[in-house]
Amino acid sequence: MKSIIVGIAIMLLSLNAIGTLNMNAGVGTEENVIVLEKDFSFNISKENGFYRINAAQCRDMAVPYKPVMPEYVKTYLFPAGTKLHVGVEVKNLRDEGKMEIIPSYEVVPPDMESTSAKVTHYNDSITYPARWYGYEIHGGIIGGRHYTILKLILYPVRYINGSVYEAEKFNVKISYDIPSKEILNNDEYDLLIITPNKFEDEAQQLAHHKESHGIKTIVAGVESIKNSMDGRDDAEKVKYFIKNAIEEYGIKYVLLLGGRMPGKEERWFVPVRYANVAWPTEPPYPEMSYVTDLYYADIYDGNYNFSSWDSNGNGIYAEWPKNGKLLDKMDLYPDVYVGRLACRNEIEAKIMIGKIIEYENSDAVEKKVVAAGGDNFEDPSTEYVEGEVVTQKTIDYLEGIGFTSTKVWATQENVNPANIKKAIGNGAMFIHLHGHGSPIYWSTHKKDDFSEWEKGLSIFDMPLFFNKQYPIFVYGGCHTAMFNVSLFIHAWTGGMPVPEGLSWWTARKYGGAGIASLGYACFPVAYVGEQGDLDGNGVNEPDCVEGGYGYMELGFFEGYAEHGMDLLGEAWGYAQTRYLNTFDCLSYTWEIHTVHGFTLLGDPSLKIGGYGI
Repeated sequence: MKSIIVGIAIMLLSLNAIGTLNMNAGVGTEENVIVLEKDFSFNISKENGFYRINAAQCRDMAVPYKPVMPEYVKTYLFPAGTKLHVGVEVKNLRDEGKMEIIPSYEVVPPDMESTSAKVTHYNDSITYPARWYGYEIHGGIIGGRHYTILKLILYPVRYINGSVYEAEKFNVKISYDIPSKEILNNDEYDLLIITPNKFEDEAQQLAHHKESHGIKTIVAGVESIKNSMDGRDDAEKVKYFIKNAIEEYGIKYVLLLGGRMPGKEERWFVPVRYANVAWPTEPPYPEMSYVTDLYYADIYDGNYNFSSWDSNGNGIYAEWPKNGKLLDKMDLYPDVYVGRLACRNEIEAKIMIGKIIEYENSDAVEKKVVAAGGDNFEDPSTEYVEGEVVTQKTIDYLEGIGFTSTKVWATQENVNPANIKKAIGNGAMFIHLHGHGSPIYWSTHKKDDFSEWEKGLSIFDMPLFFNKQYPIFVYGGCHTAMFNVSLFIHAWTGGMPVPEGLSWWTARKYGGAGIASLGYACFPVAYVGEQGDLDGNGVNEPDCVEGGYGYMELGFFEGYAEHGMDLLGEAWGYAQTRYLNTFDCLSYTWEIHTVHGFTLLGDPSLKIGGYGI
């Protein structure tokens, strides 16, 4: 588990090929300079009375109340701390004249109410995109190594006052200055466990187990962190401690062992951070604030300074108010792989540590995936059964590496607890449920029947799971991983007081259910219908696969199946980074929600399938 020393060679990575050296034709290099000469060719076609413009190697950028336009994105990786300067020359501009470009659809949350998306309309007096190019500089961890990440964005087509303008050529010059020595080169430990004193015995037991499998582990008490670290509040003190642990010990995985304390007042064994990005902003379900553990993963900005998420210093973190703009700088790329065991008492801590040790020490878990889904949305132009389309993609990933699959699809049978338990049987390695959600319930619909919900799964079904092998559950839907619910705070539950949320109950169930859960702690976004190649990989698939929460979840399975990321947190981190590389997350509230919300309730250093494989 000791990391490989980062070489000074630059790795140029294409958008969806993280970890692969990709020296493209048309890219020239000299000492400390990269030159990209990018030529674009265009295809203009007519669809349903609108024009569509496609450009080679571009993704289709679909933003509500804007025309669908091509966007070219390329990601470059440099050693952490590299200083960059980017110059872009736009050449061969051409005026194509007046055109009515195909409009985008609404984006919607997969909550327990929204079931349709409509075509939006734009004003022909707009200028979109606002510029010909842009770039972002980030810090992040990829494959266990820290990088400075350059995200280059080119817009070869713009819509200005009803007319279309094309740029056929971009000359890009990237100058870089690599640090004289590595800024993050310690490699003493792999895993940091942050725990309250109340769970210290369980934390030490887990640390001993991890050490036996070569995961060098350090345990830190949250009370000691609060007393010894500087910071504006307890959450910031914990985040600074993680930063120090990266720099002093080289840790890559952080396990937050502790959730909400019992009682009416909201208190935490391990502190949480609330983000304040408002989306949706209108009734029936506006969401203005929510918990996110991505805060603890996003340690550095692009200059490898501390990423506070409160750059204006007003004490409101990750602030994007209703009808306003983003007021705080966030990097968003994970710098460590973070998971939380949201234990509310010592019994839950004992259960989770026991399950993790049993899982990792047992014989190999059966290489089986269970896929559950149905018709999630009534969209304007297609008949996709989104939950089945997305989970079929998961099956395709995993069957390619020797998995079997069992489907619980609404077109074939009822999606209910009995059939889901039957499909799991004695156990499976994964179960992917893609539909709608709340803190207590996951469900979907029969095809074209949006007036009725399938029974799905709820917290009340968890006590009846007694499978011997524990799957990793991936819940696609709103708020299933909202781990701050309680008998006294029960937003999004229909007013029902509940002790704990669905994802956490799934993981901590004694003697059955899952070993970990991935889900969303807030509203993620759903892309519905067919608007083009949203992820820009050259293969036009349904939008539910190429964007939004479906794309996020599929990134997790891609990381595991195609890139061999068999430690749970690394596959979570791959999904986050892939999403951030593909979409303009800092420009749209719904994209920030999706990356903020995707939460791992489990051990980030968990060996997927156990060490018996």
